Amino acid sequence: MPINDEQFQSLLEQVRELHRLTDEVTRESTRIQANVRARLSWDRDAPPLPQEQREIADEVVEVLSKPRLSSLQSRQLQRAFFGR
Repeated sequence: MPINDEQFQSLLEQVRELHRLTDEVTRESTRIQANVRARLSWDRDAPPLPQEQREIADEVVEVLSKPRLSSLQSRQLQRAFFGR
């Protein structure tokens, strides 16, 4: 059963905040995004990141890989972070 709307809205706000933090710490957010994408797909070749960026990436991976997300919820969270 997917998470309820209130929980989802909270996750969506977290993802938006992490996207904002990513933009704050680096102008090359594509490297953080590549790291997150690789880790979500279990790719061991995730690009290395400096500590501050790695901490953000860790949080993003944790939120985007939450169990009990419907496929629609998962896509919405990914769009909020990756900007698609």
